[in-house]
Amino acid sequence: MTGIPGVGKTTVLNELRVLAEQYRVNLTVLNFGTIMKEIMRELGRDVHRDDMREQEIEEQRKVQALAANEIVNRVRQGTVVIDTHMFVRTAAGMWAGLPANILEKLGPRLLVLIEAEPEQIASRRRGDTDRRRDQILAEEIGFDLEWSRATAAVSAVATGAPVKVIRNDAGRQKQAAEELFETIRKLTSVQP
Repeated sequence: MTGIPGVGKTTVLNELRVLAEQYRVNLTVLNFGTIMKEIMRELGRDVHRDDMREQEIEEQRKVQALAANEIVNRVRQGTVVIDTHMFVRTAAGMWAGLPANILEKLGPRLLVLIEAEPEQIASRRRGDTDRRRDQILAEEIGFDLEWSRATAAVSAVATGAPVKVIRNDAGRQKQAAEELFETIRKLTSVQP
């Protein structure tokens, strides 16, 4: 599951966990960035998760590959949702959050984009005091949404996995989670 910062992925995933518990579905959510941060700490680099994108690209590539290996090692059974980004804004430019080597290793069966209106995302970023989010204009957020869709399309071609776009408009996180849960159920034949 992907989405640009401030779109509400964590909120939707929290609702998804509630549904999984309610229907007794074996669901694991892994956050790619959190695992990268853990690996960086093990390598002696305690970097705030929102500052990881400011590290050298080669270091990010190395940690990204190690994180993908760790995710594969953690996946045992049931449905696994990986919370990540299609791309990350870096000083060098837009960097793929799921480049070909990572997609091949993870082998996703479904790619999900969580989206909302650019103005809502900008507002969420301003209100999120726990994170160090870029405060960019709604027009730039619109570009990021388009870039995510383009990157998802390329990822779908590379993996053969379908892309599902789910809206997370203000106050509708439960409906977004229900749509995601239903999509997962159909894809995996999980019966509630």
